[in-house]
Amino acid sequence: MSFIDEHPLDWPRPEVPQLRDLFVRAYKREINAEGIADLAGIVPGTFPYHDNMRTTWTELMNVMALQGKLRKMVEVASNDPTTAYQQRFAEMLEEHPSVPRQIPKSGDWWKGPDQDVNSTRKLHLERLLEKRSQIFDINLAYKVTLAAQSVAKLVLHFEGEKAYGTGFLIQPNLILTNYHNVFHERYGDIKAVTAEFDYVQRFLGSPIVRQGKVDNIVKNAEHDWAVVELVDKVDRDPLALGTPYTVSKDDTVIIIQHPLGAFKQFSIDPLSIQYVDEEDKIIIQYLADTQDGSSGSPVFNVELHPIALHHAEAEEKIEINGREEIVYRNEGILMDKVMEGLQANGIEFKRNK
Repeated sequence: MSFIDEHPLDWPRPEVPQLRDLFVRAYKREINAEGIADLAGIVPGTFPYHDNMRTTWTELMNVMALQGKLRKMVEVASNDPTTAYQQRFAEMLEEHPSVPRQIPKSGDWWKGPDQDVNSTRKLHLERLLEKRSQIFDINLAYKVTLAAQSVAKLVLHFEGEKAYGTGFLIQPNLILTNYHNVFHERYGDIKAVTAEFDYVQRFLGSPIVRQGKVDNIVKNAEHDWAVVELVDKVDRDPLALGTPYTVSKDDTVIIIQHPLGAFKQFSIDPLSIQYVDEEDKIIIQYLADTQDGSSGSPVFNVELHPIALHHAEAEEKIEINGREEIVYRNEGILMDKVMEGLQANGIEFKRNK
């Protein structure tokens, strides 16, 4: 039996919160959630109204599962051409849907100024109130579009599981991604990997898809990076790595990614960087949005120089004026540290100067 046909829903099972997160990202407004629930045949008067959409979708899934209509609601979403997650909803109808790879974070891993709930609340309010400029030079949009052509959705096949991640070209035949995207703590080494470079909503043209070689992956577990060689080269410019500029707290961050294994998207966040590891020079931590499936994404500065390799995310629930809010904390491996490893393994790459 598929997880969407069960009641009560097994929330510790990773597919269940993954489906909830898909609904949250695809239908961000209450009126849209009501619409899809109505199309699925929800019993009138049973829609669960809450202060935030995350809680709303959690309870709506429980309600629809109780009424035996969760599968129908997923089917409705899978046939909705207006959402970037249409195919992912369709995959959730399968008996064993894939789940994006992630690194769970807990304890005191976060080094930013908001290390406890009270300071998190204070920082969140400050970010809402402060005058953060959301205006950027149009040239930045052009640079993002160019860089995005070298970023790929990775379809990852392990012995007993299919998963998703993100990676990007550093040579015409080499993809840089995370170690945890190619090694599973339960199933071991990856058995097959496919790179989809044009998994973009309403893409016109012939998409570029390449198979990766799995018998010669160069990987580093300590710093969570891996390089996958493609069977055939890609006729696109690889991303030059690193930056001559200093990476500092409060810098703007841009992340091109395939969140939840969906179409290619990007997040941009002014004053995003909260911590830079000045001592060991291994990690940075930032607040720009990501999701499961974003692991292996390039983290850029405003010059569109890759300054880090995104590899981990955690979320924190805080209360703001009586309402529950979710704040995200993200971590990347500094690109200089990754470049050291690449160089030590004889892997050639371009460097930003």
